[in-house]
Amino acid sequence: MMLPQKLTLRHFLLLLAITLLLIFILLFTRPEKTAALRAPVIPTVVVTQVQRSDVRATLKVSGRLQPRLAATLSAEVAGRVVERAAEPGQQVAAGALLLRLEDGDYRDALIRAESQLAQERAAVVRDRRLLELASQNRALQAKEVARLATESISSQSRRDETRQRLLQLQGEEARLDYAVSTAASRVSLRQAELARAERDLARTRIVAPFAGTLNELLVDVGDRTAINRELASLVALDELDLYAELPGDTRTALTLGQTQMISVNGEPHEGRLVSLQREPDRNTHTRALRIRVARQGLMPGALADTLLPLRPLNDALLVPVAALLREDGKAYLFVESGGKLSRRAVELGIRDGDAIVVVSGVEAGERIVARDVAALSDGQSVKVVSE
Repeated sequence: MMLPQKLTLRHFLLLLAITLLLIFILLFTRPEKTAALRAPVIPTVVVTQVQRSDVRATLKVSGRLQPRLAATLSAEVAGRVVERAAEPGQQVAAGALLLRLEDGDYRDALIRAESQLAQERAAVVRDRRLLELASQNRALQAKEVARLATESISSQSRRDETRQRLLQLQGEEARLDYAVSTAASRVSLRQAELARAERDLARTRIVAPFAGTLNELLVDVGDRTAINRELASLVALDELDLYAELPGDTRTALTLGQTQMISVNGEPHEGRLVSLQREPDRNTHTRALRIRVARQGLMPGALADTLLPLRPLNDALLVPVAALLREDGKAYLFVESGGKLSRRAVELGIRDGDAIVVVSGVEAGERIVARDVAALSDGQSVKVVSE
């Protein structure tokens, strides 16, 4: 049996009114929210004291093995290659012929320079003899002028001719005297031209400047070379050099000639220090060194490393490397006092294993955070645990 429609609508409206009343009562009587106070989180840090200690540190440097000697040979005169006397990979002695250029023009230049020098030397002998004769003629003419000046019977025209002849002889003597006095300079000039011609002729022979292995030959018979063109390269492989560069401010305890061990592929090799740059390079701010080793199966280009002894430091301040905070190229330490942190800028020195020397910024005995410093800040409160 269905209820009348009017009765159903009345019940619905009553139910809606009761629901709204309950919602209003719940909202009106709800408790007020209270803010929950959280206790601040104070991190725990491990601290250690700044210590003083003597430092005997080493510095590991790496580099490539290079030939003891290496030379690139270039043409010093122009010419056509007429002989190729050696081949790449061949062992050659010092002074051995590698290439020969056509030398006909240079031989002719040498003959011309020799002839000019011989002519100049002969001219010097001639001028000296002529100067002697000119001096004698001038002296005789001077006597004649003096004699005629005392004779009343001689005509004026004859006396004038005699004086004129004396002036001519004096001029000739002066010219010959200049030629003799500058003879040494002219001979030296001809000797220099001869020496240059001899050197140019010798430069047509490209020879090995030292005993070694011919690495490259860049021209062949028939090629024409120009001055300064690279022709060949030569290397000495009986010994190899470890070439490395040190930071410019590194103070080592190295002396030339001392024994220094190097490592190649984990194998030790004994060498000696043969070169050490004292002043840093102006552009790279580094100092180059070379350690020479016997080849003993080693190959040029191999990577090698060595531990270099640094100059000892006495009573230096040491801190753990892990205690450093590095930002924008600067280094900082967190100093702890009374549960508070203070961030200090420090100047660093050499590293010794897991420790590093501090030049300035902290004092011995101060307590610093030993590690995990990335999340810390200046003035932060911390709990302290001693290392």
